[in-house]
Amino acid sequence: MTTLSAEHTAVLNQTTLFRKSVFDPADYPYKFIKPDTGSKLGKKVRKGKWKGMRFYTLTLEERATCDSACEHWLDCFGNNMPFAHRFRATSSLTSKMEPNLDELDLKHPNGYVVRLHILGDFFSVSYVKWWGRQLAKRSSLNIYGYSRHHPFKPIGRAILALREKYPDRFEVRFSNLPSDNMSANSEHVSDEGIICPEQTGKVDSCGSCCLCWASKKPIIFLDH
Repeated sequence: MTTLSAEHTAVLNQTTLFRKSVFDPADYPYKFIKPDTGSKLGKKVRKGKWKGMRFYTLTLEERATCDSACEHWLDCFGNNMPFAHRFRATSSLTSKMEPNLDELDLKHPNGYVVRLHILGDFFSVSYVKWWGRQLAKRSSLNIYGYSRHHPFKPIGRAILALREKYPDRFEVRFSNLPSDNMSANSEHVSDEGIICPEQTGKVDSCGSCCLCWASKKPIIFLDH
């Protein structure tokens, strides 16, 4: 994994390394919420409460939308993803995503799962609440992901409130918060919990594992 120095321009400016891969939502001609095509998620959930549902993903700009307290601020996974399309956190992002969600509601009346976020994070309280409104009006929508915005800060509190309101549909774990049962922790932060089975080869994909949205125990991720 590429590790940047603390003096690197992308670190100082809180941006991705790959500025040409960042798009303004107002000018983006394609879908924002994309079907999963990789092997890690596995395209579809294979067991559990969301069995049979397709995975979709959303990618924002890393660092620009993240809490600077993140333990992977310098060695972000995005440092090795030059071709991922990242979206700026602008006022038009949510309005541009709504037609995507409308289409998914029609295509998957029995449910679908949006992974928030492949890169980036929840960037404001209003953005978290926007997802809450989508859950309220879209019974087919389910969400899982991770956030480094902890619940003693405003964004984290909004995430926690949404998680409590939709405990079976908004499964977002706090990154590196071992005190929370629904956390996802780097191995150097905590060794208490379940080591990610996908990382250790015990399952072939997240869709075959389901612990991140089914277990109420912390998940440990091996440091990349």
